[in-house]
Amino acid sequence: MEIQKKTKIALLLMVISAVALVVVILLFVVKPSRGKEPHNDPNESVPVVTVTPTPRITSPVDSENNENNDPVEIEEPEGLTNRQKYYKPLVEEGSKNILLVGKDAVYGAYDTVMVLSIDEKTKTMKLINFPRDIYIDYNDKILEQFKEAEPVHAADNSIQKLNAAHTIGSSLKYKYDAGGKFGKVTYMNFWADLLEEIFDIKIDDYVIIQTDGFREIVDLFGGVYIDVPIYMHYEDPFQNLYIHLEPGPQLLNGEQAEGFVRFRQGYTPEGEFKTYSVYFRQQNQNKFLKAFFEQHVNLSNLSRAGELADVIAKNVKTSVNEWSKILEYINLGRRVLSEDYETSSIIVECTENRNIRGIIYEILKTE
Repeated sequence: MEIQKKTKIALLLMVISAVALVVVILLFVVKPSRGKEPHNDPNESVPVVTVTPTPRITSPVDSENNENNDPVEIEEPEGLTNRQKYYKPLVEEGSKNILLVGKDAVYGAYDTVMVLSIDEKTKTMKLINFPRDIYIDYNDKILEQFKEAEPVHAADNSIQKLNAAHTIGSSLKYKYDAGGKFGKVTYMNFWADLLEEIFDIKIDDYVIIQTDGFREIVDLFGGVYIDVPIYMHYEDPFQNLYIHLEPGPQLLNGEQAEGFVRFRQGYTPEGEFKTYSVYFRQQNQNKFLKAFFEQHVNLSNLSRAGELADVIAKNVKTSVNEWSKILEYINLGRRVLSEDYETSSIIVECTENRNIRGIIYEILKTE
């Protein structure tokens, strides 16, 4: 029997409510405020990073069997990178891993990349946050193919950031015809293979979140009660962002909650403009997620999936579309809640910031 689209969405939202609704919210909030953000110094010394041509060598052994002494070509590199590998495992073998990508509504950028990993053996659920500016060491084959397909985009010095992977995948029509985990959604095929190659994370499904629905979701649940740690005042009319929060415990509506989780810079009570660290904002985000989860993500709220349908349908695209898969996630969500899984969050480690061709990259900690 064919299931109506709205009913299917509502059932899927039961999963999101139970397992990943808090992640949906976090995907929105990591977009930084505009304003006095750090910028690149044009006078700073810029290390030269060149693309190494595909090696062509002639060895003595090869020469003995080669009358014309023609050069012997090394086989093309396998995979997407130059064997770039994170220094430690992040997920358990056999875990369920959902790729969560946040698309900013103002700029259209995919600035948030996370994986929600659920392991039923250890009864754990972890959220892995990948810094958007991670430098991806693509191999020459991928770079050359991309240059041929999109010479303009290939000339962009920021193209080797993790959050630009979708551009490369789309341009190459990556695994469009066959072999792609997500069929003709080429950029998600590319992202899935990239994360598996570098981080040994096998992606089972993906959720792409258009972030417009944040305020509506929070308001639908009646707001979030939270202790605001400091005076938060900042305005950015371009993003329709107006943050005016006094310190102390209070109930935040959708607009106020958005300001709380996005706040990183603003004016003190004395009128001084101050910029806080990214870790300060992450602490506030974690506090918000914990509060939202404790106050709203529970078995009783699974029945509200239908109310969320219209809000989420406008802002979410996912590979979870088949009825059997929807049921699988519904049951998984129930187990996660009823069995009180241990939850944790991880930020992928980088060793340094490096200026490469005038762009600041995060250098991944590798083996």
